Amino acid sequence: MKLYKLTTLLCLCLSAPGWALSNDTEQPIYIDSDNQELDIQKNIVTFSGNVVLRQGSIDIRADKVVVTRQTGKDSQETIDAYGKPATFHQIMDDGKPIDGAANKMRYETATEFLKMTDNAVLIQEGSEIKGKIITYKIDEQKLVAESGKKQRVTTILQPNQMNKK
Repeated sequence: MKLYKLTTLLCLCLSAPGWALSNDTEQPIYIDSDNQELDIQKNIVTFSGNVVLRQGSIDIRADKVVVTRQTGKDSQETIDAYGKPATFHQIMDDGKPIDGAANKMRYETATEFLKMTDNAVLIQEGSEIKGKIITYKIDEQKLVAESGKKQRVTTILQPNQMNKK
């Protein structure tokens, strides 16, 4: 299992410096949905039905999105997306896309941390990683993929990915 995690991380590090547009996390978040429910006392907003969340080049699609803002702190939201699967798309600084899907995604805006759980897959230029859990620390460009009890992490690398820097 450790070998698969290490292999996945090493392979992705070859192209990681260009993953996210550097100013995406500085952009406002726009959310469209069929329904919205607000709990003012708890600072929680629940969006349901064909939810589309956009922030810069980030595009998340889900059945349900729950946004929690920490009390007394500016711009520190936790965004939980649920779907069968929930998906995301983002454009890298070099103009190339990265796509992902999982049954649950958690994005912590303050720490720029993304966690994809249950049937997680990450695709970049035809290469892909599949696992039970995929975590990505956006600002540090560090990714870890983990297997489940009855599954292993699977990585498919396209030949052109190995030769690019």
